[in-house]
Amino acid sequence: MREDRNDYDEEENIVELVDDEGNRYRYEHLLTFAYRDRWYCALTEVKEAEEGEDGDEEVAIYRLEGDEEDEQLVQIEDEDELDEAFAEFCAQYEDFEDADEAAALDGGDPDGVEKQ
Repeated sequence: MREDRNDYDEEENIVELVDDEGNRYRYEHLLTFAYRDRWYCALTEVKEAEEGEDGDEEVAIYRLEGDEEDEQLVQIEDEDELDEAFAEFCAQYEDFEDADEAAALDGGDPDGVEKQ
């Protein structure tokens, strides 16, 4: 899957990806993280809520390759690498969520802006 142009909405953290057959998918960017000298990106597909869905979100982990000018998302074929990257995502995302909760409890905004 490749990122088509730079259709990234910073406010909503949405990126549009296009597969090899030209199908377009909208993903929410969850986290970009480093692990073992590589960079990874965690995304979840944006879907319309349908009646009867249990609300579980699937997370897709991609490896980032290339430089900033020509960065690409690459599917991870190696199951061990994928498992390790997913475990690292879970640990880092949990830390990220805990920091947001701690800031909210402390009266601060999780985005670093004090609430008035």
